[in-house]
Amino acid sequence: MLAALSLLPACAAQKFQQPTKEELQMTSDPKAPGAPAVFLYRQEEADNRTHYVGEYARIKVLTEKGKEWATVEVPYIPGYMDPPIIEGRTIHADGTVIPLAGKASDLLVFKSHNNHVHAAVFNLPSVEVGSILEYKWSLPITGGKVTGVLSEDEDVISGMLAGTTPEWEVQQPIYAHKEHFYWNPYSDLETGPGGGGITHTINGEIASYLLTVQRLPARATATRSPKGDFTLDIQDVPAFVHEADAPPDEVMRYSVHFYWSIYNSPDVFWQNEIQRWSKQLNEFAGQSNAIKDAANQITAAAATPEAKARKLYDAVHALDNTDFSRAKTEEERKQLHLKKEAKKAQDVWNEKSGSGNDIAALYLALARAAGLNADGLQVADRNRRIFDRSFLSLQQLDSLLVVLHIDGKDIYLDPGEKLCPFGQLQWTHMMTGGIQQNAKAPVYMPPNATKDAITAHAADLIVDAQGGITGTVKILMNGPAALHWRQLNLTSGPEEVKKQLNESLPNLLPQGITGEVDKIQGLETAEGYLSVSTKVSGQVGSSTGKRLLLPGFFFSIGAHPQFVAEEKREAAVDLHYAEQVIDDAVYHLPAGFTVESAPTPAQLPWEGHAALVVKTAPGAGSIDIRHTFQRAFVLLEAREYPALRDYYQKIAANDQQQLVLVKAPGAAGN
Repeated sequence: MLAALSLLPACAAQKFQQPTKEELQMTSDPKAPGAPAVFLYRQEEADNRTHYVGEYARIKVLTEKGKEWATVEVPYIPGYMDPPIIEGRTIHADGTVIPLAGKASDLLVFKSHNNHVHAAVFNLPSVEVGSILEYKWSLPITGGKVTGVLSEDEDVISGMLAGTTPEWEVQQPIYAHKEHFYWNPYSDLETGPGGGGITHTINGEIASYLLTVQRLPARATATRSPKGDFTLDIQDVPAFVHEADAPPDEVMRYSVHFYWSIYNSPDVFWQNEIQRWSKQLNEFAGQSNAIKDAANQITAAAATPEAKARKLYDAVHALDNTDFSRAKTEEERKQLHLKKEAKKAQDVWNEKSGSGNDIAALYLALARAAGLNADGLQVADRNRRIFDRSFLSLQQLDSLLVVLHIDGKDIYLDPGEKLCPFGQLQWTHMMTGGIQQNAKAPVYMPPNATKDAITAHAADLIVDAQGGITGTVKILMNGPAALHWRQLNLTSGPEEVKKQLNESLPNLLPQGITGEVDKIQGLETAEGYLSVSTKVSGQVGSSTGKRLLLPGFFFSIGAHPQFVAEEKREAAVDLHYAEQVIDDAVYHLPAGFTVESAPTPAQLPWEGHAALVVKTAPGAGSIDIRHTFQRAFVLLEAREYPALRDYYQKIAANDQQQLVLVKAPGAAGN
């Protein structure tokens, strides 16, 4: 054991390098124009035989912002890892070397999250623009406790078993000239997949296959040697840039993810794992007498299967959903004589409380007890990840849904999402993949209908002769937009909802107009529209002689302005859900003014994707301008971005139209 621990991985033994004259004199990088800093070289290594993980890096600081890279974070799990072994130095542009001096215990600061330490942090000294930062750190992996051995052997055996299954983060926030990655997956007691005295297990079964999910540029791949270890060498890795309205960053970055699996065939994996998962779910959602009695009582007055389904849905949504409240502590559960955790749907019903997934499983049990044909589904949360059929692990599946089969149609439900309307899904559960009972392969959730995601802005505005405006704005919303505010109310309260709504108004109102939320209705119900009433005022028009110029479209409907401004895009576009936005503004004209020109009624379609319709309706001393935008698409590949940008540019051009008022002949002031 001591001999094994003495074998440091290459990163721990890596010697600091003498910088070249060119590196010292660098003031910018032609391969990364404008970059605050670049990696000259970066290395990640993990060796389960020597029980170490580590990193070595050389970074060139090019701007003041680049000095932030002098702060180095080391992932750290206390109890499973010893404190990091660190070395570092800063090399100024003139070649002066300032070493990282002092004991590691004095230099390291430990950052925690929810009482668990997640990182050890240290700072390199005397950093200037033009400096080269060089550091290396190593983490000895000691392992956790093992069972079934003599107490005097625990430390030795746990150390021999200690190891890691890494995820290589190939793409960083700054450009990397060269990167090297290495992993030896086998500890002292392992000889290879499926062999040796120690094996990996999943759900009690031997996991013999070591698989990868590789998200890398063309011609780059992690390779495996005959000895079973993995290596990746890569050059000229661009910085990862977060793009708005994109899938989660974690699924867009270049990376390599390793994992163990029971199967190496997707078809075999999904068929067998769906069966195993389905059996477990059926056991949880068992038909006890208590569940049957509850289902019969709840649906007693329901005349149709869908009416029964709705009553059951309302009943489970009335329970305490600990995803939006606070789960009871172990001590509280003891005092209340509750089980450590719910083992059956009946436990959730008896406690009137559970996680979102527990409540969804309870709904499944109640629906079946009421005679409804229902299946459970486990899907990926689209806000966290993109479902990958080639990733043979159920760990990518987060949320339990239910599908009802009634009168030849499927009704998808989200019982675990508090205040989500019956027959709708939280947007993170739309258009995502997962598994379904009685299916042999992965399934995919449908998109929403635009009628289930309507946001309407209605303005009633009094215009004075100088272009000043006072009035009211009413906002109505249903579907995902309403659900966002309703769930925020659950977790943070109405004052926070009002605060954030007020903060969102500048994105809705034209420049020069301010607003204040006056009243909010419909926060505490899942059905119907959420209503927000707002008082607005300010100067929006400009006077030119006898004419008064006002924005043709009062609301800043230019959502996603980056689509107009950005010429190209690397990431796919993810706008979460299909929607319809109705902007309706009624201008009450100043005395003596008439409409000289107004936005032209128009239809601007993008076949199969979106449509814009503009209508105007002049009245006695007023004009009503309605702008309706319906977007049916949700996800677009980056290659489709030029067409999207072209369409949004047409909308932006249309929205530049003005409302021109003119004093009528003989009006006061003429």
